Amino acid sequence: MAARTRTNAIARTRPVAAPAPVRDFTGAAPRFSVEWDARPAYDFLFSLAPDAGSTDDLPSEDRSWLQQARTDLEAQQPAAAAFVREGPAIHLGGFLVNHPDVHTSSEVVAALRDADPRDVIRSTMSEHLMGKPEVARLLDEALDGDPGAAGSLRATLEHDMHGGRLAFLDDPSAWLGGTVDILDHWVAPFAEIEGRVAAIQVRDVDRRAADRESLTGSDLIERTTGGVRMVPDPSVTRVILAPSYFSRPYNYLLAGEGWRFAGYPVADAALDLDPLSPPASVLRLHRALGDPTRLRILKLLADRDRYGTELAEILELSKPTITHHLTQLRVAGLVTAVESGSTIYYHLRRDRLDEGTGDLRAFLAN
Repeated sequence: MAARTRTNAIARTRPVAAPAPVRDFTGAAPRFSVEWDARPAYDFLFSLAPDAGSTDDLPSEDRSWLQQARTDLEAQQPAAAAFVREGPAIHLGGFLVNHPDVHTSSEVVAALRDADPRDVIRSTMSEHLMGKPEVARLLDEALDGDPGAAGSLRATLEHDMHGGRLAFLDDPSAWLGGTVDILDHWVAPFAEIEGRVAAIQVRDVDRRAADRESLTGSDLIERTTGGVRMVPDPSVTRVILAPSYFSRPYNYLLAGEGWRFAGYPVADAALDLDPLSPPASVLRLHRALGDPTRLRILKLLADRDRYGTELAEILELSKPTITHHLTQLRVAGLVTAVESGSTIYYHLRRDRLDEGTGDLRAFLAN
């Protein structure tokens, strides 16, 4: 699963009874370790994601900087517009997971320039290769230049990946070279804020020390991501939590063999904000509650946990619409997205309503 927190495929069909969500209350200890990975290299990539700077969770000065810097980048590198629109920068995060020694923007470019195109491509495709030997075989044959395998791979993945994500099939070396050229031009503007971003990441991790002492496993992940809960999976041995400034307010989720990754949004407390600025958490909460469709979703979740597909069918909403509403509810802290295997269901966080009132009172009192 990549970029935000997504639901499974959703179709507008006749309502059907959804299977009851399965939740493990056996008390079995989680089998995975939780790792913290604060590196500006991630935000170097995530700052070129389509969603970056799309909400006021990024302070206005940096939203303006990002918009102007990306406009300048596209003027220098016309291919950068499609690169940002298609979003491959997010998926290059998997390359960084496999290269823990790469910390800065310039080191990202150097590492990619020296890398085998096959290794880079496999890292961006990791979530689509897990437990799918046939897809892995097609990818290897396509990278060897087999046009038939490339065509079969496109057909196999057409519902999961838009065409731009598969552009590497035309010429892997040229694809990587073009990617490196774009990122190389992005190093200079990003360097203007890289030190500040790195400091924000470190502050966020430091401020979560109490959580690390009191919480473990899925509880720690849910608290850190603000509502993404991972059910223990025997195949997953590592969960990497990477603080991100430019992902705010979303979680960028990636997966590979044996690991899961969350580029989670740094907390408001890690930022240097004007004391008169209302907390983003308060704005997100009241924005989420100000929509009648989202209130209907909350009413349905008050009855029981539900899959995104089920909610879409009951409310007769399209996949993009239900995804948008569920994302807004999750980033407001009103619902938890529970990942169980390859599916996601949603759980109402009743305590968030009381917490939100407390956040508003605390802001007004200080």
